Amino acid sequence: MNPERANDLLRYGIGVLQGKYIIASEKGRLQIALILMKRLASSGYWWQTKVLQHWLHRAQGGEFSSA
Repeated sequence: MNPERANDLLRYGIGVLQGKYIIASEKGRLQIALILMKRLASSGYWWQTKVLQHWLHRAQGGEFSSA
């Protein structure tokens, strides 16, 4: 994976957590973001992993909930 692809995955993961791009429950969006985060980490992109982890914590705190 190259840095451009890693940044694309990061942007996509953030969008998924915000409820963009897909129709899924909050739990489903969290799962997708976790999978993307694991993929970034396994490819060695630690900065993108940390940023996505921050957004995951925001989503888990209810910041993007639809209710």
